[in-house]
Amino acid sequence: MNAQTFPNPFKTELPATEPLIIMSRTFDAPLALVWKVWTEKEHVAYWFGPREDNAVVEYDVRTGGKWRVISTMSDGSEIVFFGTYLAVEPKTLIRNTFVVEGQFEEDQQFYEEHRFEERDGKTYYRSVSNVDSIESRDAIVATGMEWGANASMVKFDEILARLKAVK
Repeated sequence: MNAQTFPNPFKTELPATEPLIIMSRTFDAPLALVWKVWTEKEHVAYWFGPREDNAVVEYDVRTGGKWRVISTMSDGSEIVFFGTYLAVEPKTLIRNTFVVEGQFEEDQQFYEEHRFEERDGKTYYRSVSNVDSIESRDAIVATGMEWGANASMVKFDEILARLKAVK
């Protein structure tokens, strides 16, 4: 399954001359609800990554806070994601580092910026991941990152639908 077969896929841009991954999409939910699902540990455990078996070891969404998520794959292997929150402006902006343990150079981290904006009761989301080179960016994309991101958003949308139905 490729990214285009998902119900609400990310629009992904890979600028030819910059080592960026730009992803955007619209959530059919108000900003406050999207922020809640994005930032609360119990929701992250379900939607983060393409699988549902996640241990959210740390998720302190504040400037200077740290995050760490361990995803267990179907073959039993683990992928460890972690980073630091560089700036958090509630319901507007998150800037963080992003590291995948053992995937690239041990000290290699990337920088992400996540922006959220409410538009007519829906939430527009845009992320920019800045990596160290176009070669690194292309290697990240080759891991299936776009598919995984879209699979995560299917689960994210499920949580939004459940929470909207309760209200």
